[in-house]
Amino acid sequence: MNSSNLSGLRIWQIIIGGTIGNLTEWYNFLLYGYLASVISQLFFPLQNTLISLTLVFTVFALSFLVRPLGGILFGWIGDTYGRQRALIISLVLIAVPTFLIGCLPTYQDIGLASPILLCLFRILQGLSAGGEHTGSAVYIAEYAPPSHRTLWVTTVPTSAAFGILISSIASLLIINGFTSDQLLSWGWRVGYWSGTLLCIISIILRIHLPETPGFQKAHLKTVKKSYSILSLINNTATFKNLLHVFILASVWGVFYQILYIWMPTYLDRILHLPHRAALQLNSFYILIFACLILLIGYIADSISRKLLLISSCLIMFVFAYPLFKMLSSGSLNQIYLAMGIFTLIFSVYLPCAFVTMIEAFAVEMRFTALSFGFNMGLAIFGGTCPLIATWLIEMTGNASSPAFYIMLAALAGVLTSLFIQDKRGQPI
Repeated sequence: MNSSNLSGLRIWQIIIGGTIGNLTEWYNFLLYGYLASVISQLFFPLQNTLISLTLVFTVFALSFLVRPLGGILFGWIGDTYGRQRALIISLVLIAVPTFLIGCLPTYQDIGLASPILLCLFRILQGLSAGGEHTGSAVYIAEYAPPSHRTLWVTTVPTSAAFGILISSIASLLIINGFTSDQLLSWGWRVGYWSGTLLCIISIILRIHLPETPGFQKAHLKTVKKSYSILSLINNTATFKNLLHVFILASVWGVFYQILYIWMPTYLDRILHLPHRAALQLNSFYILIFACLILLIGYIADSISRKLLLISSCLIMFVFAYPLFKMLSSGSLNQIYLAMGIFTLIFSVYLPCAFVTMIEAFAVEMRFTALSFGFNMGLAIFGGTCPLIATWLIEMTGNASSPAFYIMLAALAGVLTSLFIQDKRGQPI
């Protein structure tokens, strides 16, 4: 649908309503990662700090591993009953476990039941996240004009970046706003209670969203027809596109998780940078990243996305290890410079990769296929990133060893980008 048929107010309602839940989801989902050092003490109290952190990130990985199931569930809802309905249900499913985590007794209170319940609630959050990010992207893309589709779609990862930024800032305020005893007693819960309130506000905004015209038209033609994952895999052309999406999402997951989710823990626990300084640095570069990807999204509507994808992955492959050596030097100036270069490279990759993934599928199967392929990549290679990065350092004793994982992902991105179809400017 051409956005010229929409009023300015309607356009902003669609963009804000479509992205607000994504911001909320990433705030709640990643608060766990930013408070990992606190959570490890409360729910996994072990003598060995590195092992305790490994257990925390194992639960983190589990919540990512269930994302494909959430993608299948919400993909089916979105392709069968509508994008808007799926987006509301996904918010409800993340609000409930977020509130329950905020009220959860610690290991000292109820013993082993505490980490088990924490794991269960994180899994529920993972199910919700499996439909939210891709669902909001599909919703925005189906309203976007072809000439500005990359820019419109980029508002989705931008909202995710702002959700992560708010989560990072909230963590910083919580850690520095309470005494050590207050933080371990109840202070850490404030972030989760705030996240629950944010969910409620987002649900209210989404209730009034219109359904996309593309879904309405396709639904009339294919009423009661649904696409199972097996049928998508059995179709050769669709399976090829699923494979492309899987790899592009895997690359995204590795870059994003290491650079912005695991990085504060790396700077704090491995390089012994003050936790406050680590979170401040992370928050600063997430803000820069959010602004950069919007700019790149605008530029990518006029330039070959394939060229941008290949270039960004090649540069990441070449510079990953030298930049990690700069990070591991412990020099604050070198750390800031290295993170700045990493952020610039990744900001070129993400907008082009995301819109390419959305365009890969027809409207009647788009939500299901995109959610499954995207979340499989994010779960297998993205969700396990903090765990693998921590394990690599523990096994090798080399603080720069996570760079090899980034290089492997970048190489996969180059090879896959050679085979993608660029639908820039074409209707979807």
